[in-house]
Parts: sequence; structure tokens; C-alpha cells
Amino acid sequence: MQFPTLLSIATTQVISLNEQATLAEALALMNKKTIRSLLVDTSKGYRLLQAKDLMSFHLQGINFNVPLSQLLLPRALHLPPEADVQEAIKLISLHQAEQVCLIDTNDKLCGIVTYTDLVQNLDPDALAESQRIGDLLRGVQLLQVNREMPIHLVLTLMQQQGVSTALVSEERVPLGVFTLSDAIRLMDSGADLACRVDTVMSSPVSTLPEYFSVRQAIDSMKKKGFKRLVVVSDDNKMVGLISQQDLVNLYYSQWFELIKRQQQELLENNQRLEQKNLAFAQLLEELDFPVLLIDSNGQLDQFNPAAEQIFPKEKLLLGVTLQDLMQGNPSVANAGCFFKKLAIGRAARAEVMFKSANGHYQAYLLTSRSLNPDPSKGYMLLHFKLLTTAKEALA
Repeated sequence: MQFPTLLSIATTQVISLNEQATLAEALALMNKKTIRSLLVDTSKGYRLLQAKDLMSFHLQGINFNVPLSQLLLPRALHLPPEADVQEAIKLISLHQAEQVCLIDTNDKLCGIVTYTDLVQNLDPDALAESQRIGDLLRGVQLLQVNREMPIHLVLTLMQQQGVSTALVSEERVPLGVFTLSDAIRLMDSGADLACRVDTVMSSPVSTLPEYFSVRQAIDSMKKKGFKRLVVVSDDNKMVGLISQQDLVNLYYSQWFELIKRQQQELLENNQRLEQKNLAFAQLLEELDFPVLLIDSNGQLDQFNPAAEQIFPKEKLLLGVTLQDLMQGNPSVANAGCFFKKLAIGRAARAEVMFKSANGHYQAYLLTSRSLNPDPSKGYMLLHFKLLTTAKEALA
């Protein structure tokens, strides 16, 4: 299975800040660019500042004029640009991250790959169409808040539960969504965080029915350009929240199972092929007349010990052609028709001459036949029958 390289799907115009910039500058930049994470270029490599970190710093009362170099920020995940999508999905899923940086051998930042990039490049045909998204959300924790709740309390609950989204609801009917992006915007504007959450929530809510398949959920996210969608039951009651991360993790697990099955099938096929090759090689050794096996490229693939009766041992090398083996033989000039039929996988016969051990030429009947239903794609079996009498030579 061929996977695209990360560089082919990456965002190459990466937004970053030097570690000497302040936390306030980072907040303003993230709000201006509408991003939830920012790369920080430090003397020890790239670090990652995320929206959840800003929320945490705000709740802790940290002065936003502090330089980024004084903050303990996590290292950014990174892979080489030539790595493929499979590697990125595995790394991001393992660390529950949202992005991976592409760093070349010269430690140069070449781009960044996010969940959005991965989702846009998923092939829904590889996913199980029968898998309902409602089934994926059973038992998943969901933060629901009342519309009257103050924003600072919502932020505290989001931090405590480690979620990036709070659903504003009434009797499990979705009214709006409050995200970390909203929190960044409010903090940057200096808004009063004591006001009600329903004054700043995003509404109305885009929803998906719980009976949607994974394929339909991915298609919906691609068309709407959303990072997450609320899943509802038939009576519009909230079932849960499906995110790009959920879909990527599901896709990776199914991808892994698919690859594992393919590897197992390949291993079993190779074992069967090895057994057939061994049986074929043993059969060739038992034959007392010369036999050659020619592949679809016209090159020698196998031969039996009896072939050394007519060909010098130093010429019997895998990969040589029959023309190479018969170079200098007086029969070559008269075997043109045979070689043409051999090249297109057709059965053919020709009388050829080889010098015996006592220096005299002996006649052989060379016969070719295909071992594949499609002669142009299979192996050709060549065998040489010694013509011991004049009658045989003339037959």
C-alpha cells in the first residue's frame, strides 16, 4: 500500500514566534491568525504553545508580558519531510497531539501537518461504511454546561476535564458550542470572563445524526470545514462530539488492521510460493535431460544439473538470456523463428547443436512451453532432448 509523503500534504507557510516574544504577543498572533497552536523557535528546537496552555496560564494568573523562553513548553513532534501519512497518524495518535512538524536533515522547518491535513487526505473507501459514529461515542465523556454559567467557570471545567470544547445545552438539546478558540479571542480582547457563556457561544450548532457512518462523517467535515461536529439522536438529543482526532484514530486502527492482514496474507503467499519453488527445484534435479526455466523477461531463472551437459558452468548465471547462453553456437543463425516465439511466450520447437565432451557436435530437439495461462506474462519451460539417431534428427 502506497502512502503520500507528508511534504506533499503539509502546510509550508508555518506561523511561528521566537522565544524572546512575550506571551501576550503570542496570544495576539494566535487570535489574529485564528489558530489554536503556535510554534516557538528556541535554542533547543521547536516548542509548542497551544490554546489550552494559554487558558491554563490565564487561570493561574501568570503575567502575559513574560517572554516565552521562561515558560515550560512541550517539544513539538517532528518527522522528516519524506515520511508518509501512516507514520504521522501513528505518531499523532500515540501522543494525542494535533500536529507534527517536518524537519529536514539540516534542522530546517519545512512545514507542518495537522489533523485537518490528515482528514483531508483520508480515503473514506478504506473505512467500514457500516460503522456508526453513534457507536463510537458510547461512554465518551462530554462536557455540557448551562447557558447561564459564567465563562471563567466554563474555562475551569474545560481545564479540569482536559477538553477543548464545551457544549451549551438545555435538557440535552444542543444550543451552542464554546471552544478554546473562543477563549483565546476573549482573553486577547480583555473581555469580562464573568459574563454568561451564551453571550459568546457559537450558535446554532452543526450536528450529525448518530446513524451516520464514518464515511459520511468524514465527508461532512470536509464539506463544512469543521474540526468537530455534535452528534445527536433522532429526537435531537446530544449523543456526543465527534472530532477530527476521533476519526483519525479510528482510521489508523482500521488501517493498522488492514496492513496486518495484508502482511499475513503476503507471508502465507510467500510460504506457499517457497514450497512450490522447492518442489519444482527438486523435480528439476531428478530429470536426466537439460531443462531451463526462463522468466517473462526472457532471462534464466532456474536450471537443473543436467543443463551443464550442454552449457559451460560459468555461463549458467541467473539473469542471462538464452541468446547469451547460445552465443557462438552454430545453431543460433537457424533458430531465429524459435527466439521470436519464445519472446512472446509461444510454444516452439527447434533443432540445435551442442559440442559434446569428446569435441563432436550432437543434435538436440529444443522445446518451449508456457507455464502460465497468459503466455506473455508467465514462465517458459525449455527442455533439450538428445537426438541419438538419424531418424530422430530428421523427424
